[in-house]
Amino acid sequence: MELSIVIPVYNEEASIDPMVERLSSILSDLPSPLEVIFVNDGSRDATEEKLLDAKASHPWLRVVNLRRNFGQHIATYAGFDHSEGRLVVTLDGDLQNDPADIPKIVEKLDEGYDIVCGWRMDRKDAFLSRRVPSLVVNWVIRRDSPHPIHDSGCFLRGYTKEAAEEISRYSSTRSWFPVMFAKLGFRVTEVEVRHHARPDEEDSRHGTITRISQFLSILVGATDNPFLYVVIAGMAAITVSFGALVAAALSLIVGGLSAALTWAVVAIVLAVWGTLVTVSGVVGEYVARVHHEIGRTPRYLVRDIK
Repeated sequence: MELSIVIPVYNEEASIDPMVERLSSILSDLPSPLEVIFVNDGSRDATEEKLLDAKASHPWLRVVNLRRNFGQHIATYAGFDHSEGRLVVTLDGDLQNDPADIPKIVEKLDEGYDIVCGWRMDRKDAFLSRRVPSLVVNWVIRRDSPHPIHDSGCFLRGYTKEAAEEISRYSSTRSWFPVMFAKLGFRVTEVEVRHHARPDEEDSRHGTITRISQFLSILVGATDNPFLYVVIAGMAAITVSFGALVAAALSLIVGGLSAALTWAVVAIVLAVWGTLVTVSGVVGEYVARVHHEIGRTPRYLVRDIK
């Protein structure tokens, strides 16, 4: 098998037919033989039925059904573990990645790279909820990376079979990042790819809590620098508290004791509370990773393969 395309999907019944159609249109531009592995991550809608209907007329399509929803990264591991291709390409199932960019990924892999990351140009995501956190994460990761990748969150990526196997075997159960493997000697590069708006305009499965979790997962998973930034944040809080104390002193002179006490209490409470919560959140993320790594439960369970 020359190429395996791994696509984790969860409640994507509306995207299956367009995705299969787009894949069919580029098959002639891809290495052959190939396989497309849809990993059904415990979908509760008609995703499985749509996939089986598509498989009936597309022999290159395989369906791996997981017993429940394990998350996108874990579903991707399942795809890696069941892939047979010399090269493996991952693709998001929500139609935001363009399958027409897969040939560029494959071409770059054939130049000798182990991992090729997509770099989304002209992103169609919401600015505040998606793009701003992405800019912060990418900036942090580039400060600690031997191969600065501009877009660590793009799911359109290519791997050699060896790289995919190593990632599946050793990467964290919460996340996996090419930059981590660049530090271990893998050759990593990136290519510019297109990005489309999600057809239904809003992905309700990725609410604020989920996005915060993803943000922390990427931030903590790709670098040890968060501890440094926590220290910086703590020092900034202390600096602000000194400024507030100065304001309290001025208020004592101008506005009296009541105003001064108000400034002092606000400064101390915000400085202490903000620092403790930030430290606790980041340390808690690391502890959660240790918990996941030492746990004896399997990362995923396959219900059946069709």
